[in-house]
Formats: sequence, C-alpha cells, structure tokens
Amino acid sequence: MLRSFLGLCCCLVLLVPARAPALMQDAPTRIQETYLEDPEADTGDGSLIQDEPEPDPEEELADEPEPEPRRPAAKGRVVTPPPKPVVPAAPLEPEPVVVAPRPGPTPVMAPKVVDADLLAVWERWKQARARNDKAAAQSAQQELLKLREEILATDLEPLSVGFLREAEVRRRAGDLTGTLALLDVAVTLSPGLPAAHFARAEAYVVEDPLNVPRALGAWKTALVTLAKDARYRRPALTDLGAAVLAAWAATAVAVVVVLFLRRIRYALHDFHHLFPRAVARWQSALLGLLLLALPAVLGVGLVPQLLLLLAVVTLYLGRAERWVAAVLLVGLGLLPLAAGALVRFTVFAGTPAEDVYLLERGGLSADGAAARVRARAEARTARFQELGALAFYESRRGLLEEARADFKAASALRGGDARLLTRFGNVLVGLGDPEGALPLYNQAAQADPRMAAPHYNLAQVYRRRARQVSDELLSKELERATSASATAQSLDDSLLRREPPPEDRPLLNLLLLSPQVPERDWMELADGKAEGARVEAQVGRWLSHALPQGPVGWALTAGLAALLALLGEAGSRLKASRDCDRCGRAVCQRCDKDLGVGSTLCGQCVHVYARKSQVPKEVRSRKQLEVDRHQAWTKRVTYVLGGLVSGAGHIRRGLPVRGAVYAFLFSFSLAALVLHRGLVRTPYGDAPLYLKLVPAALVLLFVYLLTLRGLHRHQRGEA
Repeated sequence: MLRSFLGLCCCLVLLVPARAPALMQDAPTRIQETYLEDPEADTGDGSLIQDEPEPDPEEELADEPEPEPRRPAAKGRVVTPPPKPVVPAAPLEPEPVVVAPRPGPTPVMAPKVVDADLLAVWERWKQARARNDKAAAQSAQQELLKLREEILATDLEPLSVGFLREAEVRRRAGDLTGTLALLDVAVTLSPGLPAAHFARAEAYVVEDPLNVPRALGAWKTALVTLAKDARYRRPALTDLGAAVLAAWAATAVAVVVVLFLRRIRYALHDFHHLFPRAVARWQSALLGLLLLALPAVLGVGLVPQLLLLLAVVTLYLGRAERWVAAVLLVGLGLLPLAAGALVRFTVFAGTPAEDVYLLERGGLSADGAAARVRARAEARTARFQELGALAFYESRRGLLEEARADFKAASALRGGDARLLTRFGNVLVGLGDPEGALPLYNQAAQADPRMAAPHYNLAQVYRRRARQVSDELLSKELERATSASATAQSLDDSLLRREPPPEDRPLLNLLLLSPQVPERDWMELADGKAEGARVEAQVGRWLSHALPQGPVGWALTAGLAALLALLGEAGSRLKASRDCDRCGRAVCQRCDKDLGVGSTLCGQCVHVYARKSQVPKEVRSRKQLEVDRHQAWTKRVTYVLGGLVSGAGHIRRGLPVRGAVYAFLFSFSLAALVLHRGLVRTPYGDAPLYLKLVPAALVLLFVYLLTLRGLHRHQRGEA
C-alpha cells in the first residue's frame, strides 16, 4: 500500500510543468502585488508604499519598448507582470570634430589718391606752421611721406620747393635745427631734386664749417643727382656747349683780327703799288680801308668778313698763323651745324620724353603729361614708351581698368617687354585676377632672367593663394613661394630687408614690385629735330648772309679757308712785302731792287747796319732811335692786347698756336661768366650760381695771369 502511494507521488511529480519553478521563483511579494494592483494604495498607517529604486541613468538612455497596457486584475487574483526583456545598450557615437576654416587673405587694395589729396595735406601743413603747431605740422609731414610711398611717387618737386623756401626762412632766423629738419623732408619727398641736396650742403656748412667731409659728401650727392637726371643734366650740357661754341667763335675773331692788325700795314703797302705814282700812300690806304669796311656796312655776316680779312693778309702771314686762322674759320663756318646738333642732343623740355619722365615719377606734374599722352593715343601717334608710362601712372593712382586698357595697347606695339609684363601682372592682381597675372610674371622672368621683380611678385601671389587652397595643395604652394622668393633675393639682395605691407591693408603698390624703366629706353623720344633745325637756321643767318645756308654754305666756308691758307704759300712768288725785323718797315722788292728775295731787313736797315762805313753817324743814330721806338711800341701793343684778351699778345708776337689755346680758355671762362643764368631754365632750379661763377672765375684768373707771365718772360727773352 505504501509502495503504491509512493509511485503515485512520483507520477504527480513528473506531471508538474517545467516553468513552475520559475513562476514560483518570480512570484511577487505582497507589497508588489498591492503596488501592481493599486500603486497609490494606502498601507493602512497613512503612508504610501515606497517606490522601487530609481533605474540607472544609463538604462534610461537605452531605447526600451513601451510595455503593453495591463488589464485590471480580477479581484482576489494575483497578477504577475511579464518579465522585462533585456536589451543591450547602444554604443555612444563620438561627437564630430569641427575644423575651423583658414581665414582667406584680405583683398588687394588699390590706392585712390589724387593730386588734390596731396595738396590738401600740404595746406594743412602750412596752416600748422602758421600757427606754430609743431605736432600738427609733424603729422602732416608724415602723412605726405606716407602718401608718397602709397602712390610710388619718386619725386614731389613742388612740395619740396615749398619746404626749401620755409627752410630758407628758418635759416635766416637762425634756427639751424629746424632748417635741417625741413631740408631732410624736402630731400625725402624729392630725392631727385638737385636744389634740395645743394641747399642741405649749404646748411651743413653753416651749421659746422669744420665738418668738411659731410659738406663735401652732400655736394657730391647733389652733383651726382644732377648728372643722372635728364631734366637737369641736359640743360647743363646745353649751357656748357653754348659756352664752348661761343668761345670758339670769339677765338676765331680774336686770332683773325690780331693777325689782320699786325699785317695790314704791309698789305696796304702792296695795295699802293696798284695805283699811279701820283696817288699818295695815305690816299690808297684810306681807299683800301673803306673797301675792307664795305662788307660790314652791307651786313654780309661775320664769316664773310673774317674770310675777307684773312684773304687780305694771308700773303703776309707765316705758315702756322695761316693754318691756325684757317682751322678756326672752318670751325666757325660749321658752327650752325654744331649748334643744331647740340640742341638736338640736349633738348628735353616739351618733348614726349619729358612726358614719360613725369609719368614715371608720378608726381604732381604728371596729370598734365597724362592728358597729353592720352591725346596722342587717341590720335594714334603715341609710342610704346608713352603708353607704358601712362598705364603705370594710372595703376599707381588706382585707375586699374584704364591701366589694363593702356597696357594692352602698349603690348600690341611691343610684346615681350619684361618690365611691361610685370607691371601688367600687378594690375591684374589688383583687379582680383591673380591667375591671369601668373603667366605674365613667368613670361617676364623668361624675357629678362636678371630681373628680380617678377620672381618676387610670384612669391607674393603664391603665398596669398596658399591661404585659400586645400590642405593637400598647401605645401606645394608654399614651396613655390619659397623658391620664387629665394630666386628674387639672389638677384637683388636688398629684398632681404624689404618689409611687406600689413596683412590687413595690402596696398597694391607696396605689396608688389614695379621695375623702373631706365632712361635709355625712353630718351629716344627727346626728338629735337625741329628745334635743332630752327637754331641751326638762326645761327647760320647770324654768321653769314652772303653765303648759302646748309651744307653748301659750310662746305664753301671750309673750302675758302683752306684755299686762303694754301694761297699764302705763294707769297714769295708774288713778291709780297714783309716786315723788317729791326724797324718794322715793309721789306719790298718793288721799292728797293737791291734787296734779295729772302731779305729780312728793309733797305734803310741794310745800309745802316750792314754798310756802317757808308752811313753818317747822325743817320745811324736817327735810325737806331726809330728802331727803339718801334720795339718799345711793339711791346706796349703786345701787353695791351695780352691784357685785353689772353693769348692775343702771343699771337701778336708770332706764337699763334699757344695764343689760340690761351684765347679759347679765356673766352670759354668769360662766356661761362656771362651766360651764368643759362640758356635753358629748369622748372625747379639748377645748380647754384656759385658753382658756375667760382670755377669760371678761377679759370679766367689763372689763364689771365699765366698768359701775362708767359708774355713778360717772352718779351724779356727777346730783349
């Protein structure tokens, strides 16, 4: 019986479901049941049933499915909630890293400065100086210098002249410190103005006369500046050439006149033989002088008159005297040609070259030059240099569209110019087209490998472009910039010290380099053909009215002078008289048949000195007195001529070459003194007068004293 009961229990155990343990294990407690049936049920003691512990925050982040709505449990029935499914927590995604973009470069700025802006600052400076406001005046000075740099103006001459005048007022008032400060500003504004450098040199002497090296250095700088600037060098060459031509003309006149005065006595003696014996010598001499004065009365000109004087006395001159006079007359005949050539070589004012000069400097006078060049461009007569300078001026003043059009017009006239390509590229950068500027810079570098500007500008463009490209291309752009910069610095080591403009204000004129055009490239525009022809005609009319003008007249003058020199060689054959070595009377074979062909003494001197036994003592004494008077008079005349014109005394004594050289130096220094104001005036002053007067006066004094000393020694030696 017991065994049957145990077997029945085992069977019942086997019939129990497999999840029963679990249900029994998860069976809710009494508190849970009550909370599930009524979460807000009272415990009987007035307090609510406590909630379950708050879930972990990480579990709240997990997406859990909403529980199915529960049906209300039947009364007296235990409701068992279903188990919560375990959902694995999703991994947290990392926050994205935001990379701030690199700031792009500030757009290139083109200056918008006109002449009115510069003049307004100048007026502000004058007002500040008038009320003695040093701070405002200093501020205006600094602004002027800043504006000059921004527009790349090499010289602002009118403003510098204003500072020079104010400095002169300060110097007269005894304020040397203020004077030097103003002169420094004038030199900084216009480094190419010689007057500013000369004024500073003078101020250095006044401030410290013992500091000779400083003053000499300033004078040297001033002279070098004058020599390098065509606007001041060419007028100086004109004055120098005019003094040389005037000295040549004066020397020719002096030599011919002295030789004529010395030998006219013997020419009139032979002229008397052309008349009957009844005609007195004074009558024939007077008639001869009247005939010689006839060309001067008729106004035939200087050259025909001198040729006539030389023709009259050529038979009575020595060989050296004839040829010296002939060479001087040949040069005098060519003087119109030389004057015209001088003008054509030195003319500058009023030519297209001056317009290019003003545009390249970009100062206050360039606006008028730009208008003239534009007018020639509209008439299609402007040349490459003019259009290039006009475009460069417009680019520096911010007129980039006009500059681009003019650069294109200049490129059509001459392509491949390295300077033009570089400047054109700068304009494109200013217009926001750096990609268009890069090939122009590369072409310029190939056209002139020695120019540093295109390489430097390439480096600037690459650096600015590196701030806009992606990270993958950044290193490549920087490498290009470094390579171009190194090439530029190897070509021009001054670029190592060049400071680029600030990043927030990249001015076009300061960011990029614009190569300067050398003077030789546009000096050919200084065409002075018309001026040279006009001067040539004027000088030709002044020198000769009887001879034809032009090459025919020059050839005729040269031919006549050479013919007269050759004619003098026939003097002995024509039995021309000569002067007596003792008394100066004419040695004439027609008057005294007994004289030999080569006799140097007249008939009286031959009898007195060669045949002493046949001449009474009284006659010999009178002749000796005549000889002494003649020699004394000759010395006095020689001293007088030497005192009037250096070298004239030597010519009178028979030293034509030495006398002509002395006469030329004397005439040159005298012409420099007379023409010290100059034939051509520069707009802003040239060299000071003392630099012209002092050297000319020293040369004049030296030559004058030297010739008198030499003449005195020569006279004593002959005595």
